[in-house]
Amino acid sequence: MLWRLTDPQSPAYDAASAAQNGTALEEFYEQMDQVLGEVMPKVDENTTLLVLSDHGFAPFRRSFNLNTWLLNNGYVTRKADAGGDSSEPFADVDWSRTRAYGLGINGLYLNVRGREREGMVDPAEADALLREIRQKLLEVRDPKDGSQVITRIDLASEVYQGPYARTGPDALVGYNRGYRSGWKTILGAFPAEVLEDNTNPWSGDHCMDFTKVPGVLLSNRKIEAQAPALTDMAPTILSEFGIAKTKDMMGQSVLQAR
Repeated sequence: MLWRLTDPQSPAYDAASAAQNGTALEEFYEQMDQVLGEVMPKVDENTTLLVLSDHGFAPFRRSFNLNTWLLNNGYVTRKADAGGDSSEPFADVDWSRTRAYGLGINGLYLNVRGREREGMVDPAEADALLREIRQKLLEVRDPKDGSQVITRIDLASEVYQGPYARTGPDALVGYNRGYRSGWKTILGAFPAEVLEDNTNPWSGDHCMDFTKVPGVLLSNRKIEAQAPALTDMAPTILSEFGIAKTKDMMGQSVLQAR
């Protein structure tokens, strides 16, 4: 909520508020560093200390309305008597002629036959359709300054595994820094514009291309892994207690050479 006070380019930036509270985030980080400074002298040589953030942060200046884009590009069809900018979830959608829809902050779903109640996409054609949509979304540019809006789209079939791999979105939309899905589109609405300024006080976010908002990992022991991942954390902690990870657990200790 305070991110906008650190970002003069934010549509929600307010110079007067920034003058009063613009250093609040930096001061909070300083306080956390002080806490860490109090903890470290109390940690002996047999104690492992890990400091982790599972993601970073970025400005959220512009909203991308995925459902509006899908509508404009022929992947969603609304009934002939549908209104314009409706805030009702999927109001007046003609599901018999709708192939894809957005739901949630990063979720892209196909209207698959046999899965959705009124699904019409042949499961055999789903992968090709997802790749087609992915390519088009990666080509979207912001008319305001030509910036690439979406820098990464991960297909569930490529990044997830296990028994629940297909119970979430079919693809995850990774927005560029400065962008995120719009407030109405995440609930299934169709705002008039594909892209619009985010004037909401919620002016920073991390629900975007994960490579743009990396987390932080610090330790009092040498981190041997060249590219630690969040999936390495559980195996790391188990290893410190001498417990072997289960066979289906991803990752390995970041404190051991690979």
